Amino acid sequence: MKQTEQATNQPPKWKEFWRLLMNYRPSYWLMGGAIILGLGETILSLLVPLLTMQLVDILSVTTISMGLVAGLVGVFLAQAVMSGFSIYMMTRVGQHMIAKLREDLWKHVVKLPIPFFDKRNSGETMSRITNDTNVVKEFVVMQIIPFFSGLISIIGSVILLLIIDWKITLMMLVIIPIAFAILMPLGRKMYRVSKATQDETAEFQGDLGRVLSDIRLVKSSLAEPKEEEKGISRITKLFTYGLREAKINAIVSPLMMTVNLVMLVFLIGYGGFRVSEGTLSAGSLVAIILYMFQIIVPFSQMATFFTQSQKAMGATERIRDIMNEAVETDHTEENSEPLRSREGLIFENVSFGYTEDKQILDHLSFTVEKGKVTAFVGPSGAGKTTVFSLIERFYQPQHGVITYEGSKLEDFQLREWRSKIAYVSQESPMMAGTIRDNLSYGLDGVTDEEIDVAIKQANLGEFIEGLPDGYDTQVGERGIMVSGGQRQRLAIARAIIRDPELLLLDEATAHLDSTSESLVQEALQGLMKGRTTLVIAHRLSTVRHADRLIVLEKGRATGIGTHDELIQTHEVYREMVEQQFEAVSVGE
Repeated sequence: MKQTEQATNQPPKWKEFWRLLMNYRPSYWLMGGAIILGLGETILSLLVPLLTMQLVDILSVTTISMGLVAGLVGVFLAQAVMSGFSIYMMTRVGQHMIAKLREDLWKHVVKLPIPFFDKRNSGETMSRITNDTNVVKEFVVMQIIPFFSGLISIIGSVILLLIIDWKITLMMLVIIPIAFAILMPLGRKMYRVSKATQDETAEFQGDLGRVLSDIRLVKSSLAEPKEEEKGISRITKLFTYGLREAKINAIVSPLMMTVNLVMLVFLIGYGGFRVSEGTLSAGSLVAIILYMFQIIVPFSQMATFFTQSQKAMGATERIRDIMNEAVETDHTEENSEPLRSREGLIFENVSFGYTEDKQILDHLSFTVEKGKVTAFVGPSGAGKTTVFSLIERFYQPQHGVITYEGSKLEDFQLREWRSKIAYVSQESPMMAGTIRDNLSYGLDGVTDEEIDVAIKQANLGEFIEGLPDGYDTQVGERGIMVSGGQRQRLAIARAIIRDPELLLLDEATAHLDSTSESLVQEALQGLMKGRTTLVIAHRLSTVRHADRLIVLEKGRATGIGTHDELIQTHEVYREMVEQQFEAVSVGE
């Protein structure tokens, strides 16, 4: 919380914000076209008061000039046409910039390592990609380019006003620094409020994602009141920040309106006096009033620009935080010593912890022989799943080395290494979409014939035939439309299609009824044949025939051998087997 407050109190970083915009600027011709159109529209708007001045002065001494009227109408029409094209080009520039920003941000997020997602709520990351980029987009489209057009309008109007009557112009300009002196502290407050609002919005979106994705758990746990209370708390905070923002706007808008009215009253009063004295023509007074509005309107927009820029810079800072996160990379060591050629997967004195104060694996060493089945057993929290995470290179060992076929895992390209692995877990996660989408997920060019073979080997033929849409059947969010056993077998079919060198099975038959377990086990036997397979299992009966079992306790391998060997030599393993045997006997 203190870190958030400190970050919120930091001044806005204009250079960083501007650098981000320049990184995503479109082509020069597109930017040039938008600028030229904006300049053209502004120049035409500056001609209107001059033509009006001449028209009024002519009317006061002679008859109306049709040529002057035609010129005025022509300027109005040209300005309208140019304004339409200018608005389109400005919007296109802004949309182009934000599309590229979102594209790079999305590419970056999907390449971030697992520890990034461990530390952050997924809803918060979603908010950065959607809400924060939208804040930047609105600022670019609605504020930045109009700001420059308005600036040109103000400069042009001031120059022409000085030519028409420099005394009135100087009197008008005195009030501008006073207004900015009031706006500056309000802008800093808006920056702090907008950053706090964006943070709270991200937290709220994170809660929404968490609750909606696990709505069945919420309801079955009778947690609706608790989640309702959390949601209302978030909404109340957003409401409070919204009111703070409204208070700032409630000061800015009346202030600008008051400045405008004071200036208008001054012009009419003082200008009217000058006209009566004969030191200023009626046309000049009309032109001065029109130019005043051409200053006031952009000046009012600049006040909005100033407050909105604080929001955009806050959003930019959050986006930069993500973009500065290191993505997954290959850490090949130069001039590393060659390892002696050894087959299989080998852990050598590997230590790892998710946090510095808690070690999960402690100098763990073992060998997984090629083409054999190696099972990991042991109490919960012993580090079994962590071993799989290190094999998949979701994390890097803090000490020790992991090798495969004599090469360090880091020496393989990430995509190359992960293409060698298929992972089947007890959850068997599935994406919303069709069965075909899930079976071919992450793979290119998968044919229906390959899917047919995998479905047959996974004992799913009868299930698929019973579906009206076959492979095009929707599985629902997180695969909710299919049963647990069917999800497991679909995951096995997906692994068969991947044709992996290494097969990781994490409690693949847990929580299944006897019929489903029998079908899944049969499918697994076909998948495991001839592959290097690593299995995590709590039910020892499912792995007793493994080629090698490794007993993990507190991150260490305290026993390695076959089932029969460990029964004879490892007391903890023998107790685990006896306890499970007794449990099965009692259940029967």
